[in-house]
Amino acid sequence: MNTDAIPSTSMPSPLPDSETRDDGPVRWSRLAMASIVLSVLPIGSILAPLLGVVALFRFRGRPNLLGRGLAWGGIVLGFIASAIMVASAYGIYRSFVDLTARPSTALQAAWTGDAEQFRLQMAGPGKDATAATINEWIAPLRERCGTLDAVELAPSTPAVTGTTQPVARTEREMRALYVAVFRKDSGVTRVPLEVTFERPVGVDAVTAILVRRFCFDLPDGTRIVFPDDERTDPEQPAADPRP
Repeated sequence: MNTDAIPSTSMPSPLPDSETRDDGPVRWSRLAMASIVLSVLPIGSILAPLLGVVALFRFRGRPNLLGRGLAWGGIVLGFIASAIMVASAYGIYRSFVDLTARPSTALQAAWTGDAEQFRLQMAGPGKDATAATINEWIAPLRERCGTLDAVELAPSTPAVTGTTQPVARTEREMRALYVAVFRKDSGVTRVPLEVTFERPVGVDAVTAILVRRFCFDLPDGTRIVFPDDERTDPEQPAADPRP
């Protein structure tokens, strides 16, 4: 019998896995969409590159997933936004560091005779002070306390021992408490120092804030204020002309 005419009853060989796998319906990758959305958010931009990378790994062998471009976009935009955010944070940090260092820079310049550097840190009368005026301001401190060694932020609010009234401040002025460290042959003296900063009108930048005045409260109860451009004593009420 001729067996060539009998059809074969053997089962066909299995198809490759790529053809037999059920990939499901076509859909967008949620990780890719989350990556592109988070990349434009201030805090989310840090997570966007990570989600984008995970999404790219999920695309392997899954042709039903869409959004590969979104994943790459989330990675790129996330890195750019994160870099901008870090640079901005560092700039703000440096601005505050420079601001807190202004009193030290100004006073060290005054003690070394660098009038130009002193004026750069000052607002009000201090920005126009001459070398002779600056020497006149610091002469009482030099005589009583000696050489300025350092100016540090006060760890806590020092007690005010001065006998005069506090210097009046305007809405554009801010106060900060420091400690001035002086050195003499007899030893080291730490003097509470109140620094008043002034913000220019219509300017909010931290870099524009300058030093307005210094108030030193010496151990003997004396208060030395400079530039002394405002009254430190309360004004007396006008006398009543009526009998």
